Amino acid sequence: MKKRNIWLAGTGVVLVIIVAGMIYTVRFASAVNQTHTAPGAVTATGTPIPSNGLQTFQIVPTQTTASYSVYENLIFQNKPNNDAIGTTHSVQGSFRIRTSASLLVAAMNVAVDLRTLQTDAQRRDNYVRQHALETDTYPYATFISVSTQGLPANYSDGQTVHFQLTGNLTMHGKTNKEVFDVQGKVVGKTITGTATSTIYMTDFGIEPPNLANIAIAQNKVLITITFTAEEA
Repeated sequence: MKKRNIWLAGTGVVLVIIVAGMIYTVRFASAVNQTHTAPGAVTATGTPIPSNGLQTFQIVPTQTTASYSVYENLIFQNKPNNDAIGTTHSVQGSFRIRTSASLLVAAMNVAVDLRTLQTDAQRRDNYVRQHALETDTYPYATFISVSTQGLPANYSDGQTVHFQLTGNLTMHGKTNKEVFDVQGKVVGKTITGTATSTIYMTDFGIEPPNLANIAIAQNKVLITITFTAEEA
């Protein structure tokens, strides 16, 4: 039964990886019968991004973590809220910001190596890579920003800001519009922050597992990136 548990848990965490790590929790229902329509990719529109005053920042992988958290209902073990968590430091990317005049965050491009994700069970990790994410074919999850909402009009060094970042998330051969909730701050030539988003397995072509209604994985998954970036 323990082997079956690990196998199923691995399936439950199928896609949660991306860009993404600090762990947030999303409560797990005892069954997942909801349907969800994939939002599709979003296309950039509007005024071109000005180049004046923009600084480029590179993500520092050793100080950045992408993680996922998904809840499972393991009825046969009496664990209705069992969370599976995977993390990696294999995060590459860059973005551009402007802190003078009006604050601007633009051109974010992030890639996470899904082959390096690890949970507390190697068998789960192997199953996710081989049978769920199919990382031999789709080794990376990528996010490319398109727009921001909620940035303040003015900014001071060391000030923490909270805003939404919309863009295209691609994994497992699917690209969908996703929105990340971001908090961060600039101190000198360093930016630190956290970005979180809720995604659905079915949006990326994977059905949440359900073994005879005694072990059920939630469709909803929370992904998180805790990042540090330095001026390039």
